[in-house]
Amino acid sequence: MTSSSPSNEEEQEKEKTWIGLIDESVHTFDDIDIGDIDAVSRDFVVVKRGFVNVHYYYIPISKVEGWDSHILWLKITEEEVIRNYERDLIPDPTRYYVKDYPAYSTDYYPELTMIPSRYTRPIYPGIGTITSTKTAPISDVPIIHKCDICGSSGFKTEDELSYHVRTTH
Repeated sequence: MTSSSPSNEEEQEKEKTWIGLIDESVHTFDDIDIGDIDAVSRDFVVVKRGFVNVHYYYIPISKVEGWDSHILWLKITEEEVIRNYERDLIPDPTRYYVKDYPAYSTDYYPELTMIPSRYTRPIYPGIGTITSTKTAPISDVPIIHKCDICGSSGFKTEDELSYHVRTTH
């Protein structure tokens, strides 16, 4: 019997959140796979590239074009990502939502823009997904609002940091 309602998986894809994009692939405007999302905050997407020679890219959310149900697409090229946003810095779980270290929380994430798919991922029947367990959040950790692009840290609130990222980077 065929149902006209979307499957549970399709509904989850439509309702994807920034946190739900952890471990998803990121491509630049010139269609280069620069890695997978390692962490998110209300201002940045942190992309991790590599396993032995690890590179971290702290990309402002304003540079994200959108999510096409398979890939997070950026508005900028690989060269721009490397030149402007590469940092030798592991995301701090008190300032970013990092899988398995959910200490970071914010009341607001920008809306995730959905875009038409540019890629059709092959379907492999019989292969399931692996789920992970989450640890309890860390309490009583002082919150530091710091820009990981320029190093400024004199921000008292997330709103001040967000304004700085929008207007400076």
